[in-house]
Amino acid sequence: MWWSHQRIPERAAALYGARLGLDMALDRSHPDWGRLMFFRCGDLIVEVVHRPDAHADKDKLWGLSWRVADIDATWARLASAGIDVSEVRTGRKPGTRVLTVRNGTCGIPTLLAERMVQRAET
Repeated sequence: MWWSHQRIPERAAALYGARLGLDMALDRSHPDWGRLMFFRCGDLIVEVVHRPDAHADKDKLWGLSWRVADIDATWARLASAGIDVSEVRTGRKPGTRVLTVRNGTCGIPTLLAERMVQRAET
């Protein structure tokens, strides 16, 4: 092929960022889960993953995430409405707490994220 596996994430960044006009919010790599790229469109985050696998010949839409102001209140509201949600946990992005929405998402992995506010020390 005329492109290498190393260029695939850059091609995804060009598509989602430059071509579709989404803002690159985060680009992180980790040996266990590969390279994650997060593109922001308002309060929606489009997540793209590229696994460090010799057979990985394309990027994959990893899922969508939405920012929420209060993750605990959101969890309580969704759980009381009968929506299957995970427990609140620390997110991969430093300073975030997240939960996974397990149903009602049309099969699209969906995450809700709260950015924790840094409190000034007194």
